[in-house]
Amino acid sequence: MARGPRSLDDALIGLLRTDGRASISSLGRHLGVPRPVVRERLRRLVTEGHVTVTAVADPAVLGLQTLCHLAVHIDRSPREVAHALTTLADTSLVTITSGPHDLVVEVRSRGQSEMFDAIARIRAIPGITHVTTLLYVDVHKSPYSSLDSRPQRTVLDRLDERIIGILQADGRASFTAIGQELGISESTARTRVRRLVDDHVIRITAVAKRNTVTQSLALGMGINVGGDTAPLIADLIRRPEVEFLATSIGAFDLLVTLSGDSLEVLRRVTDDVRSAESVTRMESWIHLSIIKESYSPPDALGLTPATPLDTGAA
Repeated sequence: MARGPRSLDDALIGLLRTDGRASISSLGRHLGVPRPVVRERLRRLVTEGHVTVTAVADPAVLGLQTLCHLAVHIDRSPREVAHALTTLADTSLVTITSGPHDLVVEVRSRGQSEMFDAIARIRAIPGITHVTTLLYVDVHKSPYSSLDSRPQRTVLDRLDERIIGILQADGRASFTAIGQELGISESTARTRVRRLVDDHVIRITAVAKRNTVTQSLALGMGINVGGDTAPLIADLIRRPEVEFLATSIGAFDLLVTLSGDSLEVLRRVTDDVRSAESVTRMESWIHLSIIKESYSPPDALGLTPATPLDTGAA
């Protein structure tokens, strides 16, 4: 059966989330369409800003040890406040929501002191009246990081850092282009990139704008649990609708993001979770518009635009 344009985009984005550097030939075989079609669809998705293929570095490599979820209440235009929040380097996610609060913000920092300062800057933004903070303890599932294996190394040399900087801007940059940009050979670029991926230092994946090229809806849930959380966590991890799952300290024990192509799908999962024996309370909200979604802050490694390196090689 022939795929419609939206269905093809969804399938292509799904493959790129698994492997952002998959070849055009490989993508074409999986999708069952000619290579020129894949190349053109991917070109359109990227150039029109619907999708970014980027290197997502493990937070431990970036030195980002503290992650918080903020429920934000405001007294003016949500978009006005949301756009102010996007200018802060600490914010990795800013969304406008419908439910018990107006905005959701995720903040990453190198430690609790930096997090305290970041939250203070957020509270000072005009229009923000109240902020409720959740501190993530463990992230059990995320679409943009590999949680099966921790990075085999967290100390990188300058060449690795520069390569990551290039791949954050363009996760599909060719080995030839990387080599030319950094003044190294194509084979060195290939070896370095493969090592970064194999050591789980980075994952190259696609980040898509919701509701632009996909029909995906996102729903957040805060869950309080009585007793052992392990069985519920295991069940949530197995569910394909669960996009993000973390244990937290604050108003909720678990924080969950669900995604689905209809409200009925989201309702069915929330009903299942609400009826779980260990769940004592649940609160939910719809992500109406994602204003910022960036999982690899380019300045976290102190990265600057690439310049040729003196590698000491002849």
